[in-house]
Amino acid sequence: MDDPVLLQKWERNGFDLARLAFGAPAPVPSNEALFENAAYRSIAESVTEDLSELRSHDRLLSTSMRTPHRLLDSDWLRSPQAFFELVGIVNRLDRAPFHPEHCGELRFIYRLAYRTSGKEPIYSRLPLTLNVVFWGPGREGQCADAARRWQELQQALSQDSSAISPASLGQLELKSIELNLQSVRWPSTVRPDFGGYAEYLLRVFQKKGEVFRLAPLENTPDVARIQAVPGLREKLRTWIADPQNLAKIDEGVAMLPEEFLARRARSVALAGSHRLANAPFHQLFVESDFAQLSFTGRKTLHSPQGLLQRLNDLSCSGCHQGRTVAGFHFLGKDRRETEPVNSIFVAASPHFLLDQPRRERFFQAVLSEQEPAPFRAPSTRAAEEKGDLGAHCGLGDPSFRDWGCSAGLECRALVSDSRVSPTGVCMPQEPQAGSFCQPGQVQHHENPQTDSISPGEELRCGSGRICEDTSVGFPGGMCSGNCQNLRQGEVCGSIAVLQTFNHCLSRGRLPFAQCLRENVRPGALQSCSETELCRDDYLCAKVSETQGACIPPYFLFQLRVDGHPDPD
Repeated sequence: MDDPVLLQKWERNGFDLARLAFGAPAPVPSNEALFENAAYRSIAESVTEDLSELRSHDRLLSTSMRTPHRLLDSDWLRSPQAFFELVGIVNRLDRAPFHPEHCGELRFIYRLAYRTSGKEPIYSRLPLTLNVVFWGPGREGQCADAARRWQELQQALSQDSSAISPASLGQLELKSIELNLQSVRWPSTVRPDFGGYAEYLLRVFQKKGEVFRLAPLENTPDVARIQAVPGLREKLRTWIADPQNLAKIDEGVAMLPEEFLARRARSVALAGSHRLANAPFHQLFVESDFAQLSFTGRKTLHSPQGLLQRLNDLSCSGCHQGRTVAGFHFLGKDRRETEPVNSIFVAASPHFLLDQPRRERFFQAVLSEQEPAPFRAPSTRAAEEKGDLGAHCGLGDPSFRDWGCSAGLECRALVSDSRVSPTGVCMPQEPQAGSFCQPGQVQHHENPQTDSISPGEELRCGSGRICEDTSVGFPGGMCSGNCQNLRQGEVCGSIAVLQTFNHCLSRGRLPFAQCLRENVRPGALQSCSETELCRDDYLCAKVSETQGACIPPYFLFQLRVDGHPDPD
């Protein structure tokens, strides 16, 4: 469920964050009021400590646009101008294989947002989500009944949503609250080789008494501890190599034992699927550690490289950079008050959209009291994916041999990477608007802030077209041109003029939306929709009520930590 109007009604009926997650007796108007709640405050203070620690290690990091490294202002978590909006409700019955004693999960997703007062009020969301996760209603053996109740609830919503309340869902048992936030952003002027840099904090909190405490992150190994504790790395390697565990890894439903798990993780962008920081199992192992394994009869595992990449994809860091939208899989549709220049046309990631048929098949099988197939494809390549524009494709490793491209497309290496992900991207044989034009070779480092890309030979964009440069914020370069004689799959959109746009922001006198409106030029862009998806590191922004265009995500200020007004 993602209809903003309907979700606002649900909030009024008791599904607001304060009442649903933190047990408040009534809705609260702002985060300032919510901070009085001890349960919420325990999460906000934990996040504030994490952000303060980041700042203590980087003297160039601050909440100001005047510094080269920008930090999320933790004051938004207690600001009188900020609040959380319900942006989606997702039934994850398909998560039942991870915990067979439960009927999957029911997720309520909230975005941090703000609304300023004054002569020129500003409304925007921020790049932070809270995923409030409940165990799916029902127990093992009763999931068909739970599926029927969910179906009946959806039918009731189409008639009258006013009577829906948390009680309509039965007795809900809170599992956890999952946090994903963009903590750090560097503009492309600071990291021109990648087109920018961003870090995301990933945390899971569970209720302990009256407050929330950090909990283990699913399938995300604590790399530092495993490397430090004698014998723990070998114990993990042995666990992975066990035939029963290997089968579950292949199916995408393995659960790493808690003794190996981290409680803090981050993911980094851009070129996220090729970054060592997002590949914890590549940090711990090399391919030769699994050279003795047989992969005969496996669905996704046909090589040690494929095994490591599959494990990375099951981790939080890996999954949150696998066909995502700016580090997120679900951002929520914009409310009507959102500025047009700050609007998203497709509010879910390519992985989320391409995975829907599998989730629906699982749901229908349970509803029909049949045994559902547990298999989950990697986030980087859905089972239904046919190799359309922007899809990940194989470049020779046996585990990715079936990752081909559709007719008229070919597999090309955007980021050459022999260690983390030797895969390419499906691109048109003849370049069009949106095609990448500046491939490169990534150099991995233990500290992702020092990763780099060595540029390769620039690719042609065709007659009358130019390559918009990575160094001005277009990751991998982007073919574009004027808006005359648009081709199929192209749309006329706006391209920010970086120098004047950044100068306007740094002066701090005008709101982001005005700076963007006054510092753009028209250009041919790749058109997009929920069935025509953007490549990695681009999102489908709103051009009109019926059209979207692929642009770098940080061109929208709802997806960056900087450029916002003072939270006080």
